[in-house]
Amino acid sequence: MIVRNTFRLMPVAVLAISLTMVHAQQRPGVPRPSGTRGAVARDAETRTPDGMHLTKAAPRSITFTPEREAAALTFVRANLPELLPVLEDLKIRQSAEYQRAICDFFWTSETLATIRQQDPKRYNLALQMWRLETQTHLLTSQLVRQPADAERLRAELEQTVQQLVDVQIETSAYDVERLESQVRRAQGRHQRLADRRDELVRERLDALSQAIEQSVSGKP
Repeated sequence: MIVRNTFRLMPVAVLAISLTMVHAQQRPGVPRPSGTRGAVARDAETRTPDGMHLTKAAPRSITFTPEREAAALTFVRANLPELLPVLEDLKIRQSAEYQRAICDFFWTSETLATIRQQDPKRYNLALQMWRLETQTHLLTSQLVRQPADAERLRAELEQTVQQLVDVQIETSAYDVERLESQVRRAQGRHQRLADRRDELVRERLDALSQAIEQSVSGKP
């Protein structure tokens, strides 16, 4: 059975990382907006414009372990290595936030692995979506921290968002294709039943008649 809503594997952890990085580099004495990080941590699902979604964070039952840290870092290294320096900095500055991010990435990697076994094409689309969405958050964070590179970063951000929307469109087309295939199979089953209506009625009545006869005769 295919996992539903698999394309909402968006990096909630990256939102927290981005906010942490920005606030960690603010000048001393500048007050941090109240509730900003807490809102990210508390929200089960964050909506963005045009139907984009940020998936739920990793379940609270997932705890940080060295083994999960290694698995999460391997996943990040293989799919978005530019995120590694951010994680390293976060580990030094905010260890609790780092552990939460690791749990999120571990959960994402495990979920994607399940999808890969069930539907390779859906897996490829989901992985592309995760990479691009994560990249948008990284670029947004860099825009805040590196105003001198704003022109280049904005161009990269625009290109990444375009690619993200293209993958969303491709994902939607794939969903339509799968649903149409399901409808065709259902129509085929319906037609076969309709064509055999009289035969099916006779078979059912014959079976019931045999059961009645066996019951009356005392046969098992």
